[in-house]
Parts: sequence; structure tokens; C-alpha cells
Amino acid sequence: MFVPKWTRLRWAVLVVVLAPAFVPGPDVSADENVPVKIGLPANLFRDIPKITIDALMPTFTKLMEAQTGVRGQLVMLKGGDEVTKQLSDNRIQFAVLHGFEFAWAQTRHKDLKPLVIAVSNQSPTLTAQVVVASDSSYAKLDDLKGQKVAIPRGTREHCRLFLSRRLRGIGHRQERFFGGETTPPNVAAALEDVMSGKVQATVVDGAAWENFRWLNPAKANRLKSLMQSETFPTGVIAYKEGNVPDTHLKKFRDGLTSAHEKPAGLQLMMLWKMNRFDVVPANYPQMLADIVRAYPPPIGDEP
Repeated sequence: MFVPKWTRLRWAVLVVVLAPAFVPGPDVSADENVPVKIGLPANLFRDIPKITIDALMPTFTKLMEAQTGVRGQLVMLKGGDEVTKQLSDNRIQFAVLHGFEFAWAQTRHKDLKPLVIAVSNQSPTLTAQVVVASDSSYAKLDDLKGQKVAIPRGTREHCRLFLSRRLRGIGHRQERFFGGETTPPNVAAALEDVMSGKVQATVVDGAAWENFRWLNPAKANRLKSLMQSETFPTGVIAYKEGNVPDTHLKKFRDGLTSAHEKPAGLQLMMLWKMNRFDVVPANYPQMLADIVRAYPPPIGDEP
């Protein structure tokens, strides 16, 4: 199924709803009145109206408290850098980060560790695709200069990073390169716009592209991938080594990775387009190192 604009919100909500359920509340802090804090970067909620977020947050917090008996507090932060700093400073106990954000964080803070990864579409990795019409003459990214591009609402952050960095690599800034950008409601609509000629290209998540090809083979034949990204590590729940006892981390990890085996957990996974939380694979450190080489930490106003 295609990734809707709610995917990042749902994924973040799933993390904060499920995760505290497996934290042994009174033991995590000496004072049970001190809430367990989970930091969320604002880009998880890109394209979600603030009024919607503000209305939902108290509900999530109450649900956490009802499930755990522990006061939970969601901390919305400006971005991955701020989440990383507060995690390192022990101002938050857990953090939700995109895989590439966590890779950047580890270049500065070696004591930040992955607890579990989020798996969707049965894969622990992510890719991005730039898609154009199959009958077009476009052969490389430079050929799209001055053309219109669709950036679907809810486009995942690794897709945005991929396109922005590739354009910078050929000497362009995204906002000055294209002749215009549209924001169709979802991936399917963006691909339809490419087929109709409303726009000349779109950037989409690799899994969403493969799903579209599987569901709509005739339509997919009218499209082609102009370029594919490197493999990105999937999102992660992170903690700072030494801030939470190992025994509690094990309970937390075990609870999350088995959540999809329980009826309520499975229902939530299906609703939020996730398959499961998984243990950190052995090659995850190598994936982090690879993505840092391909996409070094941003400088200045880079995304």
C-alpha cells in the first residue's frame, strides 16, 4: 500500500504509545512523578497541521499513562540535532530518529545506541526514486532543469534528502532548479501527474514505487525510474548508553519486538503501515557508516 501523508505521524504515535508500555515505570526514575520523556523531531510531522498535532498530543499522553501507570511526556523538538543534543544531555530518555539522522548523531555522540528499528514493507532498509515518463528524453537529473516536479505530501525525509543532495552535487539548489513544485496528496497522485504531463518528474519512496508497479503494471509501463538512491537505514528508537539500566532496556526491547504478535499490537502495526519493530541487525553499524559517507552531516541551511 502507498505511504500516505499520515505515515510519519502514525509511526511516531505508534512509538510513543507502545514504547512506554514496556518501560518498568518506577524503576526508570528514582521519582515516579518524573515523566519518561521521548523526543520527537518536528519533521516526523511534516505536512500535518499544527492544530491537529496539538489536539492529539494530550490523548497520546493519557493513553501512555493509562497503559503504564507512569507519567509520560512527549517532547516535540525542532529537528534531529536538537533531539540528539537533549538525548545526549539526558533531558530526554529515548529518541525517535530517522536512520540517517541517527547516523549523523553517532558521528558526534558515540554513546548513543540504537534500541530497535522500525520495519515497514518487510524491509529494514529504505530507498528513493526519481520517476519520469517512460517516453520522455530525460536521461539524467540535469535534464530536469526548469521542469515541474511533484513532491507528494508526506514524502519521507530520506527522499527529500536524496533529491536535495543530488541537486547540490551537480551545483544546484532545489528551490532554484525546478520550474515549479506541486504537492499532490499522495504517491499515486504524483505518479498519475507524471503520466498526464502535469509535471515532468516526482520523487517517491522506493517501496511505494514498487507497490505501484505491482498494483498497476500497465500504468507503470508509462513510467521509468530516472535514478535510485543509495540504501538508507530505517528509523530507530535510540537511547544514551548508561542512562537506562540494561535490565530495563531488555524489557523495553523485548516488548517492542514482540508487539506485532499481540492482537492489539498487530492492529496498530497494520493501521500505521508498519510490519514490526525489530532487533538491530548486525550490519546496521555498517549501514550507518555507509550513509554518512554518501550523505555527510549537513552544513548551514542544508536539510
